[in-house]
Amino acid sequence: MFAIATASLPCHAQGGQSALQSAFVGRQVRVEIDMPGTQQGVDLRVEHDDPMDWRNYSSRLKQFGPALRSGDRATITTLVVKKNLIEFQLDGGGFGTFWDDTRTTINPYQIEKSSYERQLENDIRNTSDPQKKRDLQRELDRVRQRREREQRADDRAAQIASQLKAQEVSDKRMRGGSRFNLRWAGSIPQEQLTPEAVMKLLDGYINFGDLAGQKPILEPVAQNPAAPNAPASAPNSPITQLKRGMQIGEISQLLGLGRMLSESTSEEGLKTQIFEYLPNDYRVEMTYVDGVVVRYSITSR
Repeated sequence: MFAIATASLPCHAQGGQSALQSAFVGRQVRVEIDMPGTQQGVDLRVEHDDPMDWRNYSSRLKQFGPALRSGDRATITTLVVKKNLIEFQLDGGGFGTFWDDTRTTINPYQIEKSSYERQLENDIRNTSDPQKKRDLQRELDRVRQRREREQRADDRAAQIASQLKAQEVSDKRMRGGSRFNLRWAGSIPQEQLTPEAVMKLLDGYINFGDLAGQKPILEPVAQNPAAPNAPASAPNSPITQLKRGMQIGEISQLLGLGRMLSESTSEEGLKTQIFEYLPNDYRVEMTYVDGVVVRYSITSR
């Protein structure tokens, strides 16, 4: 996937992406501004006197809330170079990418008339006997009221589910990180594809501290220099292969048997488990819901 994403880039951009990833990915920085909880992130028009698009920035903060606050430490999880854009992603890059479920409304199931109810309606239309019509109408009223009760119960359940889903999406936004989008009007100048240039462009928005002295928490995926258009080579550490949606068995194969920290079951019957793994020099805390990874964190130790 990495090779596909970079194959259409000019050679200098491909080389710049590799250099920037090696310099930044996996290291921690401190953000100097609140970061909106969305994959749209913060747009910086680097060729403008004031790079910040303050209107969009304020709108996104108001709409999505802050995933990172000024002063928070965040991990640079990936860095992507495109023709006129550098995506500088923090703590996952922001919730709302195409694989994230952003829906907050659960639609109720619409209970249709049963064949029995339709038959009763048909019989009422076709009978001329007043007593029989009254009997049929009473039966129809009973059947219809039962269906309407079931529909109201399902509507109520959908409302509750929507509230829970909205809270779930909000929580995911707060944990999904954010990103800076460094934008140029045309192609990125080659001299801007260096760690020093990127740090200068983000000065005032990110405090990089002693970036060079840090041991990266995550290693960037390296490309095979002998075959730049081939699939990316396997990372050195298994933690670079972690992602949401993996099964607990897959995690055990990568990280070994973990230690369960807690376990709980919701009213809906969903089992939530939190495990700790200690591969090499890292600590990984993994949260499973019914055996599927929903979130994780990685720290050095």
